[in-house]
Amino acid sequence: MQISAQITHFHGVGIPFEIDEMPVVTTSEDVLVRVSLSTICGSDLHTVSGRRGADTPCVLGHEIVGTVAAPTNVRSATDETLQEGDRVTWSLTTACGTCDYCVNRNLPQKCETMFKYGHARSEGESALSGGFATHILLRPGTAIYRIPDAVTDREAVPVNCALATVVNGLLTIGMQAGETAVVHGSGMLGIYAACYLRENGYERVAVVDTNDARLEVAKRFGATDTFNPDKISVADIDAALKDVTDGRGADLGIEVSGVTIGIPNLVTWLGIGGRCVTLGYVYPNAHITVDAHQLVTKCITLRGVHNYHHKSLGTSLDFVEESRTRYPFGELIGKTYQLADINTAFQDAMDQAAIRIAIAPSL
Repeated sequence: MQISAQITHFHGVGIPFEIDEMPVVTTSEDVLVRVSLSTICGSDLHTVSGRRGADTPCVLGHEIVGTVAAPTNVRSATDETLQEGDRVTWSLTTACGTCDYCVNRNLPQKCETMFKYGHARSEGESALSGGFATHILLRPGTAIYRIPDAVTDREAVPVNCALATVVNGLLTIGMQAGETAVVHGSGMLGIYAACYLRENGYERVAVVDTNDARLEVAKRFGATDTFNPDKISVADIDAALKDVTDGRGADLGIEVSGVTIGIPNLVTWLGIGGRCVTLGYVYPNAHITVDAHQLVTKCITLRGVHNYHHKSLGTSLDFVEESRTRYPFGELIGKTYQLADINTAFQDAMDQAAIRIAIAPSL
């Protein structure tokens, strides 16, 4: 099958996106997806602002949903036959299934031959590998999931990055019903963390952010307490958390803000035996200063998680399907732009008026 695809190339900081046409030829051994909706993730903003590097030109965008656009022999992650027209999402990274990371370390997201969508130079077989395009070509080793019929595109689109990362992080660090958690950051990951923790039996989930509007959103997604560190001191937040935990402090800390004060603050707010997972430092040189005395004397566990195990994507889709009537997931997506307006869309996302800004190539 041969089609003509539109793609948007990112050429570097300060350079407007460029829309190009390219021919694409596929066979039944490929999975060609017509992109329905993509959202601008925080890591996309890091790249465009120069906070993290990129091998240009590249097609950004990795939070994507779409429909299978051509007949294929490839099967889904649940071993179902994929049909043309199926709505799908897929793992952020590929995995070979045979290397040390895949087999022995349970880290397929760090596979020795890992490919990451929306982060690669656009050339050769990687030319059609980002979400800000009309089509994307999925590579071998990608875990592809059908989107449940009840789940809308707007509800599903951030799941294959933001929610799956949160789910993997929380499953890795461990959850226990009845605990108190504190989430540092109220962007998409922080909001997902709040509702996922509440649905898993957490009685108190505090969310910390300097953006009051986002804290209000967090309340709608399960946050029981919110704090703005621009308006209340770290010591006062610590006292408030101790007040609701009989003087112990929080049991679990989740860093999803990407600001370097996140981990030091969480270490302060955690009680003895506390656990902390960090997910937000997806840019280089994120140096932090931690009072290691607190780490030692409080017996704190600190764990970093990057990307996610592909099975967390399946768990995340199930979670959205089961809880969508209790949480307005679709409302987390703000304005939707056409592909031709991608430069305006990125400026809107930089302004942080909405949790996520979307691009619909078929508009």
